[in-house]
Amino acid sequence: MARLTAEMAWERLSAHNRAYYEMFSAVYSGNPRDLRATARIRSFWRRASKQKIHVPIAADIAATSSDLLFGEEPQIMAVDEREIPIDRVQSRLEAISRHSNLHALICEAAESCSALGDVYLKILWDREREIFPQLRVIQGDSAYPEYQMGSLVAIHIFTVLDTGGGQGIVRTHETYSPGLVETEMYLGSEESLGTRLGNEELQKVGLSPVSPVPGNLMLAAHIPNIRPNRMFRGSYMGRSDFDNLRDLMDALDETYSSWIRDIRLGKARLLVPAEYLRRTGEDLFGNGRAVPTFEFDEDVETLVALDVDTDRGGNTITPSQFAIRADDHMKTCQDLIQKIVSGAGYAPQTFGINIEGMAQSGTALRIREKKSYSTTGKKQAYWQDSLETLLTALLHLDANLYPDAGSSLDAHVHVRFPTVFTNDLPTMASSLSMLNTARAMSTEVKVEMLHPDWTRGQISSEVERIYREFAMTQEEASSV
Repeated sequence: MARLTAEMAWERLSAHNRAYYEMFSAVYSGNPRDLRATARIRSFWRRASKQKIHVPIAADIAATSSDLLFGEEPQIMAVDEREIPIDRVQSRLEAISRHSNLHALICEAAESCSALGDVYLKILWDREREIFPQLRVIQGDSAYPEYQMGSLVAIHIFTVLDTGGGQGIVRTHETYSPGLVETEMYLGSEESLGTRLGNEELQKVGLSPVSPVPGNLMLAAHIPNIRPNRMFRGSYMGRSDFDNLRDLMDALDETYSSWIRDIRLGKARLLVPAEYLRRTGEDLFGNGRAVPTFEFDEDVETLVALDVDTDRGGNTITPSQFAIRADDHMKTCQDLIQKIVSGAGYAPQTFGINIEGMAQSGTALRIREKKSYSTTGKKQAYWQDSLETLLTALLHLDANLYPDAGSSLDAHVHVRFPTVFTNDLPTMASSLSMLNTARAMSTEVKVEMLHPDWTRGQISSEVERIYREFAMTQEEASSV
């Protein structure tokens, strides 16, 4: 059961927002106001400047992290205690996944998890209106997890219902714990949770103060991006991919803004004597200006003779165009981007940097992008455990709510990720052939190497089919 009150959970979440989430949310969204508010004193985004450009490298990293994790849909299987797939339960699980648009939903969750360091998933149900339980994404800066002795015991979720029309902000506080979902409503402000409203206000928006969960299930999951969080090493909070990279990202913005400034200042201009300028039409007919404005029409095709003493050389047209330091700026930007990408845990080649040359084999690709592969593998461990636990709870809830729909209380869910960087088929075939010739591997291990995302049941079935086909081949050869 939860030990934190709504006020305690709100204070801890607000403190983590200020210390951690806000600075990374700013570079992810690119909002200039948030970038100024979260930048260091005397840094680029705090200094006065006419034009500042934000390079969306943070958004690119978050999107790439999501692509590496879920660019290919993971295999989700309902199996029994012997790890054998259950066809009827599998069909129901696939129907629920389609209804919730599960693949798109976890892609969305993975991107925001990369940016902030945490994300949450929760299960909703309404037996009177829906025939399926549903999954929803909760952003990391809207929830706070409660752990006891290393185990997740509750998740506190804060959701804005109404800005209040100037009267304040109306929020709900949901506490998800094993076997129970509790809901409260508060009227507060941006910074304050405020005062609790009565249960009658909850009922007006169709919410229940207490909702028992069948089977003592935990219907929410906390998914950390990766651990440890370097700023709060003893906590259970996840680490953003942008951790310790905010200064480099500000430097990249400053460099790119300087590059664009060079382009702006490098535009060709003509320095002309004041006698060559003419007053604008508004000044000629009067518009109340104290100081008249002048313009020089460089596109005019008719030349008019001017009474100018050109011997003195004082009234000549002088072209002016500054050099654009494109190469220097480009090299600096490339160096900063490589440092940012590497600091986030990825190989530069994953982002299309330093990919000149010929196409490479699967083995060479794996070596070159090993850092991206390792980082993605670490993240998969957190996602796999959370998804399996939550989807198993979803199946058990479905079995309780809709007993005849196909789900079973005896089933649990396996999640298998496709390998991020696979060897090409010729390389894999050559390796298996050499190991087979040396009699260094069994048929079961060969099938497992070729299909690393298969379950034990699928591997065993494939091995049996191979044995049957091999036996038939031997019989046919003997009869000839």
